[in-house]
Amino acid sequence: MKKRDILLDFTSLLDVTLILIFFFVIFSHMDNAQNMTKTEEKEAELECQLSDAAERESQAKELMEKLEYELGIVENADDRAKDNVEEIIEFTKGTNLKLILEMQDGKWTLIVSGKNEVISRITASDNVASELKKVLKESEYNYGDTILCDFVYNGSQAGTVSAYRKITKAMETVQEQYKYLYYSETDLSVGED
Repeated sequence: MKKRDILLDFTSLLDVTLILIFFFVIFSHMDNAQNMTKTEEKEAELECQLSDAAERESQAKELMEKLEYELGIVENADDRAKDNVEEIIEFTKGTNLKLILEMQDGKWTLIVSGKNEVISRITASDNVASELKKVLKESEYNYGDTILCDFVYNGSQAGTVSAYRKITKAMETVQEQYKYLYYSETDLSVGED
């Protein structure tokens, strides 16, 4: 038997294999590019949704803060109503705070009375606002209490205008701390003949 040499030619097989690998690489890159675009689109969509969610969360926080504030107002309304009624009762009895301006020889004294007793005397040389705050504190009024006060003066007496200005300015300063301090003014000279 004679042996023959067999020549195997793998060139065509190698060509086909290389062509298959080439197509595989091309299509995998195309799929990868499509997947990247889809991923970027999804990322953009998720970022949009995250920003929307963050905006809704901030709106929800604002609404919660507003609700808590309004709830606090409602809870304090009962206490406020009670304070108002108590102070109105004192006002009708005439036992509320009274500021009576007395003028003598061009000098003035502000008499502070409450519950039919003289609590303090404030002169023109005193710091009226701080003295009034001290009186309110000594009378056990808190910053949130309702306070009804009468300011009584005689506008026809000499020096009353400057005293009036100083006292009303002091009252406005006191009202910055005592938000529910209300005062009425009574000019005794009105109606005099």
